[in-house]
Amino acid sequence: MIGGYFIFLNGGTAPNLYCETWKAKSEHHKTTLITKSTCRQEYFLLVLVSSAPQNFETRNSIRNTWGSDISSSTGPRWRTFFLLGQTRNQEVSSLIEEEDKTSGDVIRGDYFEHYWNQSLKIEMGFEWAVRYCNFSFLLKADDDVFVQTPDLVTFLNQPSTPKKRLYLGKVEYSPPVRRYGKHNISFGEFSGSHYPDYCTGAGFVLSYDVVNCLVGLFDVVNPFRVDDAYVGMLAFKANITPVFHKRFVIPYSNYDDCYFVPKTLVQHRVTGECLSKLYRMHAKVFSTTQLGSFY
Repeated sequence: MIGGYFIFLNGGTAPNLYCETWKAKSEHHKTTLITKSTCRQEYFLLVLVSSAPQNFETRNSIRNTWGSDISSSTGPRWRTFFLLGQTRNQEVSSLIEEEDKTSGDVIRGDYFEHYWNQSLKIEMGFEWAVRYCNFSFLLKADDDVFVQTPDLVTFLNQPSTPKKRLYLGKVEYSPPVRRYGKHNISFGEFSGSHYPDYCTGAGFVLSYDVVNCLVGLFDVVNPFRVDDAYVGMLAFKANITPVFHKRFVIPYSNYDDCYFVPKTLVQHRVTGECLSKLYRMHAKVFSTTQLGSFY
């Protein structure tokens, strides 16, 4: 148990990371990464949000709610950036360029946006983070989630929370490989019957050393089109065990997507007005509750 939240770890001494610290050996990117802008300061938590090029309104909603940095000048700081692929729509592409000039938070890759290209997005996002930023933790999230960012930062900053070897989220244990249907995977792509354990891709946290290690393994583990399973494969290769945290909420499809969970850290399937609603509700609770009572 960490800080009052249940997690599951292998017993005994953790095995060594199967990698060395990755360092950029050339100016050329090893992934599809295009962006070369650097972080202006060191961040305790770096937030990378996967977003489709045309989702302008969604990105602005995140900027105006949980993605905004409202931390104090003396406390741990965080910053949100958005990961985007390319689009064949020239009008959308031009609008993205203007968006980045205004916000300065768009990270782009040299590939066309597609559902099965999300692993390329993760690769280029992780490389950008390690190459151009200094941070302690990284939250990788989709743009249809709500994050109680101040609460997450407080949790990660607690002495009892591991600062290294952390891969944290809603864990899927030995999930089966789908061989049929819309999202089927062929034996040529993956021969096993079950994937290694992984955190669901809607939102998960990695410590800096893990991100650095995974980037170094991009040349060892080929990109796989199921992005959360791909991160699990990288973590498995690196001897990293995913950690379950019950406050990463992934609702079932028959749930009311906008239900309020007071102590949630990451909640999936939150869009539109629901995002603003949950942000206001959580902000009210956070401002009137002693932080220690959350843990």
